[in-house]
Amino acid sequence: MSQKTQPLLNLIENFRPDGEQEIVDRELLLKFAHDEINLTRESEAHFTASAFVINQTHDKVLAIYHVIYQSWAWMGGHADSNADLLQVAEQEAREESGLTKLKLLKPAPISIESVAVAPHMRRGKYVPAHAHLNATFLFEADETDELQHELIATDGVRWMPFDELVSEAKLHDPYVVPIYEKIISRIEKEDK
Repeated sequence: MSQKTQPLLNLIENFRPDGEQEIVDRELLLKFAHDEINLTRESEAHFTASAFVINQTHDKVLAIYHVIYQSWAWMGGHADSNADLLQVAEQEAREESGLTKLKLLKPAPISIESVAVAPHMRRGKYVPAHAHLNATFLFEADETDELQHELIATDGVRWMPFDELVSEAKLHDPYVVPIYEKIISRIEKEDK
C-alpha cells in the first residue's frame, strides 16, 4: 500500500455496509484500494465517484444525459489518480452541472458499489468492458440555480423526480436500478 491510497483505504474501511451488495462490494473495493494503478483508467477495475445531487425538498435528483450510455444518469467520473473520492464527486458534479453551490449532506458515502461498464467508444477510441469501483456521495442544491451542462460527456442536465430516474435506468441501464433505489430509500428514510 502506498501513502497515496491511504485516504481511499480509510474511506472504504470506515464505510458500514448495509445489505449483501455492499458487503460484497466493500470487500472488492478494499482489495483494489491498495494499488495506485486502480486510481487510473489503466486498470480493468478502477475507482470512480458519483454525486447524487438532490433538491431542497428531497424529491428530485439532478441528472445528466450521458452521451456514452445514451441515458439520463447520476453525475460522476473517474478518480484519475485522486484518492479523495469526495473531492472527485464534488468536482464532477460542478463540472457536469455548472452549479457553484453544492451542500454536502454527509461526509461519508451514502452508497458504495461495483458497476459493470460495457465496451464502448470514447473520443474515437475503443474502451473494453471494465468495472467502476464507485463511492456515491449525497449533495443538495437549489433547484432554481442556473444549470449549464459540460459538453464533452453530457448532452443535457435537468432535475427529475426520483421515480423518473429509476424508470430511465430500467430502460437503459438496469444494473444501476437497485443502486438508485437503495440511495433513494436511504434519503426517504432519513427524511422521516
